[in-house]
Amino acid sequence: MSHPSIDKKKLILRAAMQLFATKGSSATSMQEIAEACGMSKGSLYLHFKSKEELEQSLFDYCYQMLLDQMTQVELQQELTPKEKLRRQLVVMLELVLELREFLIMQFQDWHKNGTPYKEPDAVQAHNAKLLRHGMNKLEAVYGPEIKSYTGDLLTIAYGMVGIYIRLLVEPHVSASPERMADHLIGLLDLSVQHQLTHRPVPLISKETLRLMSEGAPGSLDLQQHPLIAIKRIREKLSDVIVDPDRQQEAQETLQILEREILELRPRRAIIKGMLANLAAMPELALHSAELAQLLQGYTQHS
Repeated sequence: MSHPSIDKKKLILRAAMQLFATKGSSATSMQEIAEACGMSKGSLYLHFKSKEELEQSLFDYCYQMLLDQMTQVELQQELTPKEKLRRQLVVMLELVLELREFLIMQFQDWHKNGTPYKEPDAVQAHNAKLLRHGMNKLEAVYGPEIKSYTGDLLTIAYGMVGIYIRLLVEPHVSASPERMADHLIGLLDLSVQHQLTHRPVPLISKETLRLMSEGAPGSLDLQQHPLIAIKRIREKLSDVIVDPDRQQEAQETLQILEREILELRPRRAIIKGMLANLAAMPELALHSAELAQLLQGYTQHS
């Protein structure tokens, strides 16, 4: 029998998810969540001290749903390891479909609040767990001989799952989770065959894979993304540049840089020109040097 407080928390989480899916978390108040649950705002705060804590708990709740369903698949003894992997992929993608509206609104909220590249801590922690599960599952499916290539296979798997998730939130896409799972298994089979036949040097080292799977600090420092650096410079412009015309010039330079970085094929000449504009402003010397460092990959010939 469930504990009453646990049932009440689930009721709150489900109500919050429905409201967030409709209008977004930033536009939803704790009062509205309380009213949807038929309780007072004070009673709501007995279960969650803040909306931030409630949001973190929502991510835990979503991942727990995924874990529960994946565990059910794992317990099906009649399935081979590859059949289990395929079924777990289907389960994951079906859950994305179930949570589609909620996820769309969350992504929009993150972007609107200026943090599209900063995942909540709860998401990062759970992603690290999923990565470790993926490592173990791939080795169970393809055997110990692919251990050196686990990182490369995970790169394919996680990259494709990210694409599948994006496709699933597009209303005009008709591909089913089952078809997507078959597509990925086919790609993994071909990659394993290639790796074991030709034995190339692995792209993803064991140390890199370890850092990724542990969620180690600094393993993927998203605060060092050039778009985040541009945001930091923009926030400081009014403090370091007094002249309005020069402020405007700097703003326009940053806007052009931002747009160019987001292009499918960023143009080196444009990026170099905008960096030169920033470097010519003494007040932004340190910031432009940092940005130039982060943009080296965009300005060098491949």
